[in-house]
Amino acid sequence: MYDRTFGTGWDDLDREEAVRRAFALGVAEGVGNRRPEELDRVLEAFPGAYDRSLVELAYDEGRTKALEVVEGADDPEEVWNDLVDGAGVPREPPIRAALPGAITELTLTRGPRGGPPSSLDFPSMLRK
Repeated sequence: MYDRTFGTGWDDLDREEAVRRAFALGVAEGVGNRRPEELDRVLEAFPGAYDRSLVELAYDEGRTKALEVVEGADDPEEVWNDLVDGAGVPREPPIRAALPGAITELTLTRGPRGGPPSSLDFPSMLRK
């Protein structure tokens, strides 16, 4: 499944591609198709601890989702197709699971809150 969708003939990965591959590798392990050597290659593409932790978290998320879906599925191929499309893109973005909570809560699409910021508001003891 993983080999058919992604292939293993790569030399360099950006962070987004590594997260996608790690998620897919987690899904593959969840259905019994473990690829530890490919995961090691993806991890070795990033010497920094932050990037490596993102890859590991995406892998864990893929494996967790696959194990949840496996319970109700008869065929590993069905689980793979439920979680990863034909182009190798996860059907649910692994980014939310792969980023710390403080980062995922920041968004440019969310409008500003109404009213003054709490740091500029009067303390309750000064209000009548």
